[in-house]
Amino acid sequence: MNITEPKISEYIKKITPPPDEILQEMAAFGEKQDFPYIGQQVGRFLYALVKMTGAKRVFEFGSGFGYSLFWMAKAAPDGTELIGTEYDEENVKAAADFFRRGGIEGKAKVWHGEAIEIFKSLDGQFDIIVCDADKKQYPQIFKLAAPRLKSGGLFICDNVLWSGDVVEEAADPSTKAIQEYNKLIFSDPRFFSLILPVRDGLSLSLKQR
Repeated sequence: MNITEPKISEYIKKITPPPDEILQEMAAFGEKQDFPYIGQQVGRFLYALVKMTGAKRVFEFGSGFGYSLFWMAKAAPDGTELIGTEYDEENVKAAADFFRRGGIEGKAKVWHGEAIEIFKSLDGQFDIIVCDADKKQYPQIFKLAAPRLKSGGLFICDNVLWSGDVVEEAADPSTKAIQEYNKLIFSDPRFFSLILPVRDGLSLSLKQR
């Protein structure tokens, strides 16, 4: 299923200015490794959210080689702490190299290890939490992260439309977990949530209390 009409996607891609050289290199790296990453349109959206909210502390569950974290770090002022997580050590090394050459290593770092355990090891609250980890963990991650968001903070999650598979009764664990997550964000009275049909579906939940 095409979440967005292909002609519309192509039009947006055509009129959008290219990102900086490092982000272009990161995109090429992702394509070569056949590693899923959020793409430029979602990256620009995350950039805008960091810029608009003035976020000073960001956590990301599942960062890969750091593409989305790079976009957010570009929008963040000095003194911002952006913490990413990735289980694959080679991706962690690649992210560190991209961040160094992109001039953002003082703001952003991808930690090596299991995202949930890293999150549990940290103290304090966050302005923005991004989830792009193992889909089967989505409900667990939301329940864990929700109390750690500041009032007015944002919880953002990728792949919530899952190529359209969420519209049917699910049998596989990943689709079932995403469906459960989508119900959770809309039923939680602490949050005002919405789903944007961008790329593979992006949820945005604003913590109101």
